[in-house]
Amino acid sequence: MTKKSSEGFCEMCGHYVSVRQKAHIVAEGKKTGGNLLMLCPSCHIMFDTHIKPKVFTALKKAGINLPYSWEKSIYHQAAEASQKAMEKKK
Repeated sequence: MTKKSSEGFCEMCGHYVSVRQKAHIVAEGKKTGGNLLMLCPSCHIMFDTHIKPKVFTALKKAGINLPYSWEKSIYHQAAEASQKAMEKKK
C-alpha cells in the first residue's frame, strides 16, 4: 500500500483504525517508509511477538542473514536490555 492509500488502515489486517502504531521492520534501520508498517495495536503486538521471530527463524534456516532485532520480540529485547542495565549498576 502506498502512504496515501494506507492512511487510516492497518497495513496487516486492513481494518480501519483511528490509532495506528509504527512497527519498525528493522530496529537498527532508518525510520522511513520502506522500514515501517502502519499497524493497529493488535497487529503490532502480533507482528513483534509472533511473526518477526518466526520469519527470522525460517530465513536463518535458508541461509539469509537478518539483523539481531528480528530474532526476538521487542519485549524480549527490552527485558535483556533492562537486565544488562541493572548488571552495569551493580
